[in-house]
Amino acid sequence: MIKSNRVRFLIKLIFIAYLVCLFMVTLLPDASNITYETTFNLSPITSIDDFAYDIMHNGIINWEFLATKPTDFVELFTYTFTDSFKNLIGNIIIFIPLGLLYPLCRKKKIGFVEALIVILGSTVAIELIQFLFLTSRRADVDDIILNFIGGLIGFLIYKWLK
Repeated sequence: MIKSNRVRFLIKLIFIAYLVCLFMVTLLPDASNITYETTFNLSPITSIDDFAYDIMHNGIINWEFLATKPTDFVELFTYTFTDSFKNLIGNIIIFIPLGLLYPLCRKKKIGFVEALIVILGSTVAIELIQFLFLTSRRADVDDIILNFIGGLIGFLIYKWLK
């Protein structure tokens, strides 16, 4: 699809930067949530249902925070939305670049099945590492579902651009 070597190189650099960010966001310990015990959820849709319930009752905007009239951009970016909304949307958004950039980095054409395997394999690997090695992270089957949806959206964007 991409013929220029410079463009392909730039896309590969962007993909590597994305992978580093993905690693930092998902696999570095969360110092604010050290529990010293492994937590996990193996019941599909349970967390998604809880987040949807919270969003239905509390909305997506954290109005109490906005009432304090914050001026710091980082705080605005971090605390404007409710945690439930950030978790649902964040788990989808974080995998969109994988579905888009992985096929763009490859010289050969990527099929739907290969894209599914890469997306699903990546998200399952992250959740397994969180479960096995990170007590400050919660392994959740719903994260796999949401990440997979995000990766599929990215792959569909790739197909649309192609």
